[in-house]
Amino acid sequence: MVLTKRANEVLLWFLLKKSETNKILRAKLKADEILPTGVICEVFQCKWYHLKEGEKTEMQVIRKAGNVEQNYNENEIVLQCEICLQCVIQDELPVPDTEPPHGGIVKAVDEMTRDEVLADFELYAGNTVLKAHRALLAVRSPYFAAMLQPHTKEAKEGRVEVKDVKPEILKQIMLYMYTGVAPALKDMPLELLIAADKYQLHQLKRQCETHIASCLNVDNAAATATNASVFSCDLLWDRAIIFIRHNLCEVMRTPGWAETVATHPEVVVRISELMG
Repeated sequence: MVLTKRANEVLLWFLLKKSETNKILRAKLKADEILPTGVICEVFQCKWYHLKEGEKTEMQVIRKAGNVEQNYNENEIVLQCEICLQCVIQDELPVPDTEPPHGGIVKAVDEMTRDEVLADFELYAGNTVLKAHRALLAVRSPYFAAMLQPHTKEAKEGRVEVKDVKPEILKQIMLYMYTGVAPALKDMPLELLIAADKYQLHQLKRQCETHIASCLNVDNAAATATNASVFSCDLLWDRAIIFIRHNLCEVMRTPGWAETVATHPEVVVRISELMG
């Protein structure tokens, strides 16, 4: 934490003095001044920063000379700071393990899926009909748990029409809920991420995030950051921001960046704040 005086102002900023080689720290920083009266005034707004060794935050004015409304001692400043640090690792992220198999249970569930044993619910997607089991859907997905309450239309009719998920994606979702594996994840990670977000399948969503993050490049970085923001993917957002920070000029010259500026200006604002 650095205090300095410029003209008639007292300024505060934070400096990352030392860090491990090639490691970026994600730092949440905040500072309040405690006045002699006991009143606490925020002087450095709470915010997240990505900092490398030697980098500093912007400066915040915490006092101005001649401000008679402030009740403080001109020769003394009492600050209360909150600092939260996270080390951002740049190497390859491991894909989270799929759900561990349990012998006979997995085999039995696989047979239920393949032979539609005692299936009691149908999912219609275009011309495709998938048969499933209410109990398993409700246990695996909070989305289906709410849909299959006794009073709902879907529960009474024993069917649901799925209009916003393609049949091939829905098949992968069903396979994941029954077996813990989505075989085509690497072929359609974004589509599966969107569906996993809808059906609240958090482990599958994280697997999709990790795979997409491992495929970042200059051309898809802006779109990746946009999707991460829209679908609240913290891991994917952090990785996209790190990549954009290191390749900013190249990314800003891509059609993907222009499209993000046109369709999601709020994402560009978020990125710009982190680039400062």
